[in-house]
Amino acid sequence: MRIRRLSGLVFLWLLMLLYASCTYGKSQNSETELIIAFSGEETGYLEPCGCEQTRTGGIAKRHSLFLSIRRENQTLFPVSLGDLTNHRKRQDEIKMETLLHALGDMRYTLHNLGEKDLEMGPEVLSYIFYSSPVRLLSSNVVLPDTPGIKIHPYVTGEVKVGDRTIRIGFLGILSPKLPGGTSSRVKIIPPSEAIAPIIKELRDADLLILLSHAEFEESKRLAGAFPEFQLVISGHNSDHPEVTNVGDTIVAASGNKGKNVGLFRYRISDGKGSLDMVELDDRYADSSQMQDLLDNYQQRLRDEDLLGKVDKFPYEEGSTYAGNVICGACHQEIFLHWETTPHAPAYETLIRVKHDYDPECVACHVTGLLNESGFTSLEETPGLKGVGCEGCHGPGSQHVDEAQKGLKTAAYGKLKPMDCETCHDIEHSSQFQYENYWQRIVHPKEKPKG
Repeated sequence: MRIRRLSGLVFLWLLMLLYASCTYGKSQNSETELIIAFSGEETGYLEPCGCEQTRTGGIAKRHSLFLSIRRENQTLFPVSLGDLTNHRKRQDEIKMETLLHALGDMRYTLHNLGEKDLEMGPEVLSYIFYSSPVRLLSSNVVLPDTPGIKIHPYVTGEVKVGDRTIRIGFLGILSPKLPGGTSSRVKIIPPSEAIAPIIKELRDADLLILLSHAEFEESKRLAGAFPEFQLVISGHNSDHPEVTNVGDTIVAASGNKGKNVGLFRYRISDGKGSLDMVELDDRYADSSQMQDLLDNYQQRLRDEDLLGKVDKFPYEEGSTYAGNVICGACHQEIFLHWETTPHAPAYETLIRVKHDYDPECVACHVTGLLNESGFTSLEETPGLKGVGCEGCHGPGSQHVDEAQKGLKTAAYGKLKPMDCETCHDIEHSSQFQYENYWQRIVHPKEKPKG
């Protein structure tokens, strides 16, 4: 009986510790500073592409940053600007769930609605946010006839420092100019009309912050119209971090895809704040807790067989894929050379990192995933694994037919440098330079036959 009673006391003690560690509500802090961390417009960016040499951003590095701040016993209020994902497919729903799980584990206080979030539909939002500790914020978005989802017009937090309690008020808006508000199921109130009464209600707050899911210029106009805000965080269509002042208000954007985190440091002593932008580069290790979450995400893609459910389209010229072996029958020297290039083992690189069931990764590591007759799986289409001949030159069935019939083949598969950028884009291959990369794969010229 005594052991059971002690176990109950230990359990109660653990619950008290968990409650005390929350970054929203009331918290104790012996320091003279509190930090508002912000990120946004993630658009499904869970981690940097493994093909990219300079790997920046991702939830695993962000978690490491937050852990380092909390280890210094500083009060941290992380907030999210909106747009967890970018599309409406099943993979994006799983991404949204994974990101929201990550925000909860990182103890985010709130997530401000973005237009991409709204495009997922009220039912998806209701399901994903139903059990999340992250509160959904919007001061000017109303979803009529959607009882399963709670949108907070504002969120408050308190920090007790000595005998003083610092009260923080967060408001959030979505620009009516963005397409997410065009649905008949969504009502968007003009931002100024929504903000004014809430500011009056929160007039006793020591620190007012606006999360503005709008273009940077529109966010600046709101900062000018409501000087009560010490910080306006802008979170739409900002490719890179941007900071300016409108009067005494700091207006800041952390950029997209969570590659940078803004840290607003509010000094208790004088009620002033300063801003730092932190790039999540290799200085920050990958958190093992977030890596477990990423592994679970990849397993879900595999379990649901999303690779086998990819939308496929007919090739515009009606040709189909023949496969590397067929190409090699006539172009033997070129085929043997191709086997020595980085294109040949492209699929194996995904197997090594367990991303070989992720359609977004596989598309650039096999031949023709998005086309009919292209790659479907290693078991069904082994001849199309890797970036084969037709991965660059296009489906070759018509070319093969003409050659077998002894016909003079038409011009086939001529490439331009921009064709390479379908996969070698700024996100996945930022160091790409056609002239240098071409030398790594250029095949020998064939001797004329006959």
